[in-house]
Amino acid sequence: MTVYQMPVWELQSLPGLAQVEVRLKEFSQGNDRLTAEFSAAVTDGGKRLRPALVLLCGAFYRAKQDVLIDLATAVELIHTASLVHDDIVDRAATRRGKPTLSKRWGEHQAVLYGDFLFARAFSLLSKHGLSGTLGEMTEAISLMCEGEIEQSSLLFNCDVTEAEYFSYIHKKTAYFLSACCLAGAEACGMPAAEKKLLAGFGLQLGYAFQLTDDLLDISGNAAGMGKPAMQDLKAGYLTLPLIKLLRDKRHGCAVRRLITEKDFSAANIQFIHQALTQCGILEETNEHAGLLLDRAKQNLGKLPLKPPRLLLTRLADYLSRRTS
Repeated sequence: MTVYQMPVWELQSLPGLAQVEVRLKEFSQGNDRLTAEFSAAVTDGGKRLRPALVLLCGAFYRAKQDVLIDLATAVELIHTASLVHDDIVDRAATRRGKPTLSKRWGEHQAVLYGDFLFARAFSLLSKHGLSGTLGEMTEAISLMCEGEIEQSSLLFNCDVTEAEYFSYIHKKTAYFLSACCLAGAEACGMPAAEKKLLAGFGLQLGYAFQLTDDLLDISGNAAGMGKPAMQDLKAGYLTLPLIKLLRDKRHGCAVRRLITEKDFSAANIQFIHQALTQCGILEETNEHAGLLLDRAKQNLGKLPLKPPRLLLTRLADYLSRRTS
């Protein structure tokens, strides 16, 4: 089976990802007992979207396989480190249906392990002399922190704007996916014009990915998501559908009161869900995500017609239909 014939559910069978898993097991633990215990946060689950982007974007032209594997491993370590720290900030009890590191081992240990993963990632990024990738990843982590600060400053703020929302999801999600694409592009020596197209693809993909996450938090299957429905709202994160609902003439005032009073009973959560459905906001948000994915695929359409381009297109289509 060639790579462009692969069902998207077999994304994790991409050439190279098995080697990434081996490297993740190696780099997610040190020589001590505890980091080996903590390493399940890295090795136990995850879509491996970011490593896949590195590998696919690095397959447009000839690249050294060991370089691509190291870069793909590094981005997954960075991603997991950010999740470990996010769970501390959010005081989250579960991640992917299992106790978070901070819940099981305590916040102190989780902070240190997240820092450990960042250090391990940079040990991989710095060894191949790819200064552009090192700079992009440094910027990505800086922006993730800025985005988290921005988002945290707006908890339960019913006056948050759509512009503010897109500002922090650019920093927390979209820029990093774009940086993953650029990492693969630099490793294979892609021409500058094509790099720019891939960067744009990753950025639009990131926006759409976050919008889909927002929708899944509201309407997704709790078991599939590994967390309760509307967990973002209960934690005070007002995602795009809620921002739109707060501006609705029929339901906005009532929803504002519930959020201000943090009155998230089962009946009130059901009321908010019904209001989002009745106003067409869920459908509108889904259409917005679809438009962003169309823009992403337009960028891909200008790249050389090679197997990785076709699979990246299918990956974008999968993200629009995912249920977890």
